[in-house]
Amino acid sequence: MKSGFATVVTLALAAALQWVCGSAMAADKGEVVVFVPSSTNPYIGQFEKGAREKAAELGYSVKVIENNFNQSEQDSQVQQQLASGQKAAGYIWWPFENAAGIGALRALSRSGSPVIVSNQFPLKGTDKFYTAYAGANDILSGRTAAEMLLKACAEPGMKCDKGAIIRFPAGVSAGDDRVTGFEQAIKGKLDVISVTPTAGFLEDEGYKVASQIIPAHKGELTWLYTENDSMAGAAAQAARENGLAPGKRILIVGGTCHGDSSHVVNGDLIGTAIQSGYFEGWLAVQTLVKYIKTGKVLPGEVYLAANPDKPPSDDGAPHKFNFLPNPAIGNSEAAYDQAKLWGLNAKQLCNF
Repeated sequence: MKSGFATVVTLALAAALQWVCGSAMAADKGEVVVFVPSSTNPYIGQFEKGAREKAAELGYSVKVIENNFNQSEQDSQVQQQLASGQKAAGYIWWPFENAAGIGALRALSRSGSPVIVSNQFPLKGTDKFYTAYAGANDILSGRTAAEMLLKACAEPGMKCDKGAIIRFPAGVSAGDDRVTGFEQAIKGKLDVISVTPTAGFLEDEGYKVASQIIPAHKGELTWLYTENDSMAGAAAQAARENGLAPGKRILIVGGTCHGDSSHVVNGDLIGTAIQSGYFEGWLAVQTLVKYIKTGKVLPGEVYLAANPDKPPSDDGAPHKFNFLPNPAIGNSEAAYDQAKLWGLNAKQLCNF
């Protein structure tokens, strides 16, 4: 008969062996290679986290290859990966500059492994170079921000006419698409003084542009759209420094929750929307695996439901275009606390 100590040791070894074997089995379906810009941008860090966790759930491992917001570097990384001879279960392609990265996308398509494009909507004429798109619809994002702004402008005592757009860096087609969606929604209702690109996506870059635009147009600016909340929070600071109270003298909308939610709940911003980096990476992997399982891509597009509790099913074939929902959130603590998407709340999805 084994002693109690020996039994405990045996059980512990068995559990450890089961965990090791289970982990190996969980990753034995292959490796998903993910090309993304640097996770020094926390949204991209969340994208990577979502991709890794969904891949592990579905039995795949993940290799992430980051570039320093440089398309030439990313193109070289693609060539190095392909030259290694390592067979990937599939690729997830988030280009830094969509148009400049077409050559690398074409090279990935010739590898024989499926390619899922994410975050930046594929350019026309590139359909044959990728299997499917899974991620944000940036035209929808711009439209959601515009609709929030127009609603705020309709409040008693508010006057909205001229405003400015602070957009993502030049060459980032997601920024182009957001401007398109925004301007389509405000056409004939509001006037755009200027559309100015930043050098990046975070507070510092947003502040540098806002601190130049606001004093230059101080007498006529009634609103600002900044394409994400990090830049919007920085714009609110610049507005205050120039004597314009956010929410009163000037309305500011980022439209994509990104980082610090305090600027939304304290009224600096008129609201936001859940575009989750975590779920964008999650969805890219799910779309890839759905294709691997079925060998099919359904034509057309699908806008995934903004269900607060239930994520989309892993079953069935993906569509050619699989879009994240973009639910709006009001600028109050209560609205923020109540907002959920696919089983996670806004604080989990937006504060990082």
